[in-house]
Amino acid sequence: YAKSQDNYLAAKAKLANKVFKQGEHLNTDLIWHGDGHNDNAALTIFRHFDSATVLKGFVGQAPKTAWVIDYALFERIHYLLVAGFDVYGNVGHQLLTRLYMDFLRMEGESSFLALLPSKDRKQIKSYWYRDAAPSLISFLQRNKMGFEQETGIKYVSDSPQKELYEKIQKTLKPVLNTQYHIDPEVDFVELTQLENMPAKAINLLPQVSFIMVEDGSTHRGYSLLHHNAHFNITSLLNEQGQRAYKEDTVSLLPGFVGDYPGAIWYVKKHQIENFVLALQEMESEADYYTVKSAYGIRRTHPEFWHYSDLLHELAKQYKGIEFGLFDYNRLENR
Repeated sequence: YAKSQDNYLAAKAKLANKVFKQGEHLNTDLIWHGDGHNDNAALTIFRHFDSATVLKGFVGQAPKTAWVIDYALFERIHYLLVAGFDVYGNVGHQLLTRLYMDFLRMEGESSFLALLPSKDRKQIKSYWYRDAAPSLISFLQRNKMGFEQETGIKYVSDSPQKELYEKIQKTLKPVLNTQYHIDPEVDFVELTQLENMPAKAINLLPQVSFIMVEDGSTHRGYSLLHHNAHFNITSLLNEQGQRAYKEDTVSLLPGFVGDYPGAIWYVKKHQIENFVLALQEMESEADYYTVKSAYGIRRTHPEFWHYSDLLHELAKQYKGIEFGLFDYNRLENR
């Protein structure tokens, strides 16, 4: 299939070189503006190792990679992962689905790269695929008729990828969903300091943590998402071998993101500063155990179901019609 995909991309690049000659039309006007009202124009995908959550809008910090999806690519993703996906399919079906999705992912990434300055594309792509298998590197370099036109976007900074994110965000601002943005007027902004945690502390966190903050008779809920950094994500069976642990980050979002909490934290308003500091200073499993004993709700907590009921009542307020029971299968008892 790689050869067929290679031929398809070569034909696509040949046409694109004509349509976007000298960068004409190659700018953010190509991005769907949601017809001025559709908030599906931009989506953020959070992968929690063995599950994922898709949110509308630009949520959290700027991601390592991004896709620009045209209709042909969207259609193939839909038939691969939705219409044509067999949940009860055999290993062969699952494997082929995963491999085919690799091609589609790289195609979406290439469309995003085309909006960046031509001199930066190779370097950025190489960073995304550090230490990748020689066969993949060969595939990435094999297309002799690649896209060669300069972008029509004018860049002024030394960080074009970051600048492009900002330009797209500005372009889509009228339709961007801001549900998962911290609101200084109602949220506890002190918790955002968790996003500055050192990687050594982040490595100790599960993929998804829920935080409940008590403020008198009311509560606010938050999600702390652990982002696993990778040198690349091309290996099907050796993910741990591609992990870049020192580059891990976290995002703090209002509400509850993810269906499989790995940890539940209960903090009173006056404890926030100490709670944040305790998480930031963790360096070992013993440190995590100590913090969990002070603020965590383990499976063995004598009032676990009381806090579980509170968590779900709070989730109803945030999720509305999307509310559902959380799955505790991945809830750790560390």
